[in-house]
Amino acid sequence: MDNSGKKTPVVPPELLLTFVLVTILFPLWGFANDITNPMVAAFKNILLLSNFESSLVQAAFYGGYALMAIPAALFIKKFSYKKGVVLGLALYSFACLMFIPSGLAMSYPLFLLSYLIMTSGLSFLETTANPYILSMGDEATATRRLNLAQAFNPMGSIVGMFVASMFILASLDGTSETARRQMETLAKEGTPVHLQELAGQIGTADALAAVVATADWQDSKKLYKKAGELSASLKDGTFLLDNANAAQADEVAAALAAQPKGNKFKAAADAVAVVLQIKGKPQPTPAEAQRNDLFVGDRGLELTLALNREQPLLAQAGEWENIDQHFAEAVAPAAGLAAMFGPAATVDAAKATALVAQVRQELAAAQGALEGIPTDGLKDYFAAAGTGLSTIQKADLGIVSTPYALMGGFLILVVALFAWKLPAKTQGEHQDDQGGMDVGGTVKRLFKNATYIEGVVAQTFYVGAQIMCWTFIVQYGSMELGLSKATAQNCNILAMVIFVSSRFVCTFLMHYISSGALLTILASGAILLTTGTIFVEGYAGLYCLIGVSACMSLMFPTIYGIALDGLGDDAKLGSAGLILAIGGGCIMTPLQGRIIDLPAIDLGFMELASVRASFALPLICFVVIALYGWRTFSIHHKKETV
Repeated sequence: MDNSGKKTPVVPPELLLTFVLVTILFPLWGFANDITNPMVAAFKNILLLSNFESSLVQAAFYGGYALMAIPAALFIKKFSYKKGVVLGLALYSFACLMFIPSGLAMSYPLFLLSYLIMTSGLSFLETTANPYILSMGDEATATRRLNLAQAFNPMGSIVGMFVASMFILASLDGTSETARRQMETLAKEGTPVHLQELAGQIGTADALAAVVATADWQDSKKLYKKAGELSASLKDGTFLLDNANAAQADEVAAALAAQPKGNKFKAAADAVAVVLQIKGKPQPTPAEAQRNDLFVGDRGLELTLALNREQPLLAQAGEWENIDQHFAEAVAPAAGLAAMFGPAATVDAAKATALVAQVRQELAAAQGALEGIPTDGLKDYFAAAGTGLSTIQKADLGIVSTPYALMGGFLILVVALFAWKLPAKTQGEHQDDQGGMDVGGTVKRLFKNATYIEGVVAQTFYVGAQIMCWTFIVQYGSMELGLSKATAQNCNILAMVIFVSSRFVCTFLMHYISSGALLTILASGAILLTTGTIFVEGYAGLYCLIGVSACMSLMFPTIYGIALDGLGDDAKLGSAGLILAIGGGCIMTPLQGRIIDLPAIDLGFMELASVRASFALPLICFVVIALYGWRTFSIHHKKETV
């Protein structure tokens, strides 16, 4: 009977249930990937880590891929896809449940171990699921079958981002990182908040003195801008130390607390609309306006409340009136300095130098007097700060742990379902190698294949770039534009929507453009946008960072396809090498965190904030990817044709 006219189904009817079950894995690991990216910022704030230390979350997370990719490939090659899936899900579930004891113990190393075990499981899932889907039916429809399954991955990613933004970042205690660090210093070193603030303001005064001591500084655009910023900071700092509105702080705080809580989802949508400049910033409520007028914003009110709690204790322990007088004497010259940089104001260099010296003198005198106050009787106050900080941290870690723990419980049910319903073996599994383990021969052939080896390198740099762009968009938004971490994470959701939309466009373009040429075009676009992220100030720089996601949309599968093209059965172990390349995220993310921890970089023509300078790392990554794309269509493809 002639069946030549029959249309081959993408998924054979008898394998439809198996296909649906395995496809569920794609959003499951997408969820884990994208709920974890903003946890770098969350752990930094909760546990008071440096950017480098907090980025170890990504080192542990992507380290699991590097650790288990090859063992996972050997496991499924020797046993079966089903056993690989069940083992991967079991590890994933166990790691999620580990978040409960990690939070209770307040142990960052335990959290890192949880992430490492989690991605060891995800490594099994990713190494297994792709060839498993390919084996479910006719080889002619394998690519369409895999693309269909992969289309569900971004759905899990968006849900993960949404949970991170709405149910984690937005629910964390509102105590600022600065206040938490002051509480930690208070408890560990016994240094009063007044002294901590004074040290910061004296540092600002010293930095301003160094600027105005530079010849013709007022004629330098860079130095003039820096002097203006430091003067504004000094004005606000001395105003708050003088604490003129201290008596109204509790009343304003109570009014703010009594305000009705708005809808989280509407607030998130409005925040993104403001970022995109679709709508203006909402007008402050009467309580918020009073806070801003009296205490220079939210942090000022928070600081004033802390100073109010501390001042009576210090006054009881020693002479206070002299200290208070020095604070008051610093306010007027600091305000005079800031006024010099107002609209239509004229800068008098000599006067600026004298005012800076006057502010510095009053602050130093206050510092000396404060250091002379005995603090032996304040041990209960210091201990209470430590207890309060610990309470906040435990509550925040509970918020972080809950979604992971719920996922762990859900995954137990998924493991049972897969163990029950997945067939022991699918048609086409191990049909080429009969379960053989010619690892040595496969590795030799792979290492001789330049397209494959360069593909693994390119994939390593791609994953590093993707994770850096999606992880540190939160820091970029908060440090450069003053956005809340929750709002900056909503910008990440916007980037993911752009990523998914661009994937469809780029898939269509692949009908007309070779994969190597398309990869080169996408990487070149990413290079331009990342350059904008580094050098363009304000919201335009943030838009460039969001736009990079459009260029990244098809890089992973394109590199994957180019590298494995024509490998035959060697593609099974070759696929594991490309999954191992996901470990690029564990190396590059901490490096970017280390750069963010550095002070601003002076380029001569401009001062570059460290968070912006850190995106030089993704820029380098995209250059490597562009070179791979160019070599693919200009060198490797020509060799294959010959």
